[in-house]
Amino acid sequence: MQMPMALAGVSSHAGLSLGRSQRGDTAEALSPCRLRASGGGAVLLGPWLLRAVLLLPAAHPRLQQGPGAAALWFGALHRDWLRGHGIDAICHEGPVVPHWACFAGRSPGEVLVDGHKLTGVSQTWRRERVQLWSGTLLSPVPWSMLCQELNRRAEHAQVLAATTTTVQACLGHAPNAARWAAELAVYLREAAARDATCAASMQGPRARPRLGPPVEAPGADGPLRHEELFS
Repeated sequence: MQMPMALAGVSSHAGLSLGRSQRGDTAEALSPCRLRASGGGAVLLGPWLLRAVLLLPAAHPRLQQGPGAAALWFGALHRDWLRGHGIDAICHEGPVVPHWACFAGRSPGEVLVDGHKLTGVSQTWRRERVQLWSGTLLSPVPWSMLCQELNRRAEHAQVLAATTTTVQACLGHAPNAARWAAELAVYLREAAARDATCAASMQGPRARPRLGPPVEAPGADGPLRHEELFS
């Protein structure tokens, strides 16, 4: 089995990430503007958003029950990691609630605090590997920028502010984004490797995976590079 890999980081400037069904929805004033292979709503990238991706081989045991179970597991990893930082987080286990903006919607596995969304998750499945993505709000988000870019009324920014929360709001102080990114990448990678190792040990020692480096992983369309994802 190939080794699990993870990356995490924040963008240094604002950008836009759209779900695959949202092509053409933006005036493209923000750069970069990325169209995700996964579904879901629009995400405003920037220093307020901690993004992470976990790359797993298709044979990983946590993928064998399908996307729904994978999302709940991935979300639970974030929930437990956030609880370790003193945040009383839970995972949404109800139905999908779609919305044009990612953080106003709800999907299984996404992380909430007092009913307010803190972490969104998405997935990209390929024949050989799966990418599990997350975005955690670290600090206040300029939601009006997202609404303006997608030609939405100003009231939508108020709705987004009312239905979300941030790490800063939960802790009462701004987190160190670089430190949190490095910690999350290690946490996700080690958790995925640990689960794969446990499954392999039940099948025999030859199936035991190795823990890979955090910086680069072979993605569906080539290597995932930290500077390309989070610059």
